[in-house]
Amino acid sequence: YDYPPLAHRGIAAAKRYAGIAPAVPHARHMPSHIYSMVGMWEESIASNTSAMEIQPDYYHAADFTVYAHLQLAQDVKAKALIEKAIATPPRGDRRSGFGNFVAKALMETRYLLDRGDWQGAAAMPMNPTGVPIADSLYRFTRGLGMARSGNLAGAKAEIEEMKGLRMALQRADQSYWADRTEEQMLAISAWIAAKEGVRDQAIRLMRAAADGEDGSIKNVIMENRLYPMREMLAELLLEVGQPAAALKEYETALKQTPNRYRAFWGAARAADAMGNRSQASEYFGKLVNLARNADVERPEVREARAFLRQQ
Repeated sequence: YDYPPLAHRGIAAAKRYAGIAPAVPHARHMPSHIYSMVGMWEESIASNTSAMEIQPDYYHAADFTVYAHLQLAQDVKAKALIEKAIATPPRGDRRSGFGNFVAKALMETRYLLDRGDWQGAAAMPMNPTGVPIADSLYRFTRGLGMARSGNLAGAKAEIEEMKGLRMALQRADQSYWADRTEEQMLAISAWIAAKEGVRDQAIRLMRAAADGEDGSIKNVIMENRLYPMREMLAELLLEVGQPAAALKEYETALKQTPNRYRAFWGAARAADAMGNRSQASEYFGKLVNLARNADVERPEVREARAFLRQQ
């Protein structure tokens, strides 16, 4: 049931499952596949922290935990866990698959994208892993960061590098991952077009990326999308001055990926831009509540609190 349309039906089973085989790290981790899909971030953190107590090199569980911390604006905890996970060597008593490289890439790239650190993303070092799926995540993060911070030539260069990764995935008969790389390239291209003032093209490209991702089946290596393309479409629509269309996409995104920090913030801004202060207050309130146990004060939360004080 760890798939958005069904995940809510699995909550009761998830709460019981970890106790069935408490010595097995995978059993401790698996409830978080439900918790993460329904936005139960604190429960996801507890589930995965428990799993990593038994298996310190459980990078997939670490990625789930980092993702949850970032939704709660617990950036210090997220950063500390990333550093710890990256520094933890594989135990060596089982096969090390490409999933480890992907999980590590997801942690490092999420930390930049989910905090909206576009300049940090643009400056992210590129150390090829030899695993095209992981390298595509790094390239996407760099390219998106460059596009959103104004380095359009650099962003276009990242797309060219990603074409080679997509081809390698296609040759390896990994069409699923080739399609994900294609969507990432479309997203970077969309933000380049937006910065160049070609708004219709930007929206068309970004919508194609969102529709492609939404139409794909989940994969066990990347249960949590790096950055939901539907949410990114909403951000782009807001960027190009279409708040009503943006809010509609944010609402769709929140049904598919509930309780996400940047979706609450974007929906609030879109509602405010439409002059709907009541709805903006609702979303800003949800953002403040989500970040109630934050370990940093992000600018979005300051903005939300300032808005709510004026109501």
